[in-house]
Amino acid sequence: MNRLSVCALTFVIVASISACSFKKSPATESPNQSVQSENKNAAAKSQTTQPVQAGELQPGQASGTYTAKGETVELKYAYAGRAERFSEEAMVILLTDKPIPPEAVAGELKDTTLLDGEKIRGLEYAIMKDGMWVCFHHSNQYQESGTMKIKDYKVENDVVRGTDENDGGLSDEKYARSVKFVATLVK
Repeated sequence: MNRLSVCALTFVIVASISACSFKKSPATESPNQSVQSENKNAAAKSQTTQPVQAGELQPGQASGTYTAKGETVELKYAYAGRAERFSEEAMVILLTDKPIPPEAVAGELKDTTLLDGEKIRGLEYAIMKDGMWVCFHHSNQYQESGTMKIKDYKVENDVVRGTDENDGGLSDEKYARSVKFVATLVK
């Protein structure tokens, strides 16, 4: 063998030994290292596939707030059903800061006794064929109506969902809202 071949062969052997010494076998990994490896693998997979959004709303949940004359109210609960508003059948959606007792939901959709009595605060939507009406149930009620629409509004498999935002421009910034909701249709 010539000198160049010996050097090349020596380099290959040294490189192979070095590579083997850096490779850890699963038996030499600590449990924490194994978990870290699994977490890295899971993170890599989640970047290549469409992840489920953290905090995605479930039926009966709302997120967001409304502001009424400087007071902000956080909305957490969502209810929906069909009821009459303005002598017309409407999809009524209630977004509230406190839960409505289960035995009172159907009645509250028809006649907002708890919201009107200020026991619960929230937004009341009526979606009709020609537009939408929204009422802020607060210490003083404020209403808006017109041809405005809820974004991403969908009724599918007895689940009603949507997003609504209004910066308060119609009310000199005294009444604003930014909400998202998913509600099971009460029959």
